[in-house]
Amino acid sequence: MEHVAMNTLIWEAAVVLWTIGFVEMGIGKNNPRDFGWVLVTGGLMETVALGFLIAAGDMFGATAAAAFILLLWILGAPLVMKEEPSQIQTHAIWFTGVYFLLASIFLGSLGVVWHTIAFGLLVPITWFLAIATYTGTRGFAKVAGFLSIVDSIVFLAIAFSSAIGKPLA
Repeated sequence: MEHVAMNTLIWEAAVVLWTIGFVEMGIGKNNPRDFGWVLVTGGLMETVALGFLIAAGDMFGATAAAAFILLLWILGAPLVMKEEPSQIQTHAIWFTGVYFLLASIFLGSLGVVWHTIAFGLLVPITWFLAIATYTGTRGFAKVAGFLSIVDSIVFLAIAFSSAIGKPLA
């Protein structure tokens, strides 16, 4: 059960990062409120995975899910409500990046290369998103968008390989 819940979390991260990447890069017609609903829906789906991870006793997976959930709600809620993110929300994005930094260091110490790369890319993504919000500079958001697309491919590779029974180390 734990493996299925974690793979669901990784798959959801891939899809949401792909969406964040294309929106932040300005690709396609993007309605901010629709984008907010995608993020909030992703947060709800991650919450379901969180419940299974808690039930399985996977502390690291549950903490990772909680960080993703916080990030999705913090990014999505203001868009749904047609508001600008507050400084508290921007700080939450920044500190979620700190968690991803610590998680990537932990995963690196275990020798889990693909997961280390996936979590490691989340650090500059969250920090660039926070800086873009602090400064109002779209350039930082575009860099975060590009990195999100790259990270979504890494998460997709992890999820797919795990789904076919050949998990990447």
